[in-house]
Amino acid sequence: MKFRKLKKLAAICLAAVMTLGSSVLSYAGEWKQDEIGWWYQNDDGSYPVSTWYEDPADGSWYFFNEQGYMISNCYQPVDGTYYAFASDGRWNGVSFTDICPGVWNGANYSNEWSGFHINVPQGYTVKNASQAQAMDEGITFVEFVAEVPDGTGSGLELEYMDAYDYTDGAATTTEYIVSMQSLVMAVAGFTVEGITTVNLGGKEYMKLSADGYGLVKSDFYCRKVGDHYFECLTAIYWLASKPAMDGLLAGIY
Repeated sequence: MKFRKLKKLAAICLAAVMTLGSSVLSYAGEWKQDEIGWWYQNDDGSYPVSTWYEDPADGSWYFFNEQGYMISNCYQPVDGTYYAFASDGRWNGVSFTDICPGVWNGANYSNEWSGFHINVPQGYTVKNASQAQAMDEGITFVEFVAEVPDGTGSGLELEYMDAYDYTDGAATTTEYIVSMQSLVMAVAGFTVEGITTVNLGGKEYMKLSADGYGLVKSDFYCRKVGDHYFECLTAIYWLASKPAMDGLLAGIY
């Protein structure tokens, strides 16, 4: 069972992926595709470049790169704000301001903005947000998913939640985020085992532990970073994978 499927089980998250057909007509111009990707040709033969485009057929927004091709399945910075584009190219309505992605150097991930660093042990599989299709599934800024090497799909996901997605905005507390996660886990059928304060890599996190039918464990770590973000680590793993998960967590510094 892959990590994203395990995480869906924990969070009862449903993904809806819409795919563009071979030729999608609009009210002015038409979509076209070649071996590189999709672009939109206007009636006069021109096409949008390095700009937004709203399809009048359904009101969906797209963004075209400097070559005029539609971008998809990525977080795209536009004028200092990151926008999430689904695998079909549509902007999914989610954007992130005042956030900086981390950088990979081999098996080392480092984010100076949040202060999170991890050395991923040899043999573990790392997927970025695009490979995990995170833009199709949620409103958080997913940095990566690291799966343990035992083939179970157990893994660790790093994501950032925007406090402005909640009623209290920047005043939202870590306790509130964890309490909301505990409700999600309970609704999904998990037994919440407790909430504690732990140290990972010299930083303090609030940790929520939950058990899924005695088969799957879910550990949720959360701390406030920046002015209005929460750094969240979700570890979903089968019981037999705990040693491998502990080895992954030990790489955080």
